[in-house]
Amino acid sequence: MEKTDHIGLYINVASHCIRRKMDSYSAPLGLSGIQMRILGFLDNAENRNQAIYQRDIEKHFGIRRSSVTSVISNLEQKSLVKRETVSGDARLKQLVLTNAGRETNRIICHNINDMESELAACFSAQQHDALIQMLQTIIEKLDTDKTGYCK
Repeated sequence: MEKTDHIGLYINVASHCIRRKMDSYSAPLGLSGIQMRILGFLDNAENRNQAIYQRDIEKHFGIRRSSVTSVISNLEQKSLVKRETVSGDARLKQLVLTNAGRETNRIICHNINDMESELAACFSAQQHDALIQMLQTIIEKLDTDKTGYCK
């Protein structure tokens, strides 16, 4: 007998529900999901005190150079990010959050925390921990490149 409850289908549907919820947060800010994630990456405590370049965004998110160029250009037009020339190599441009970018990311983080609370409320603490562990196992098993991201 064939099993009709496909794990991948449910994970995909749940992912779409989460993405739609995030889109409802990003739309009033005039941002796409990837723009929100890049702002978060640039404002991440680990990245605040180090130079971040376009190639770092490409590698971290697993997206093409042309896509990152387009996203960064849009964020620049919105005055959320700026590119600064690096002393010693005029070809290199460091990505820096503006004050408006930091404030926008603060709003995004607040929205994400609200959504995470809503998700967490669906589970007991034990179910939450088990779900996280199961999802990490799926990612590890499917991540054949061992990059931390399934590509």
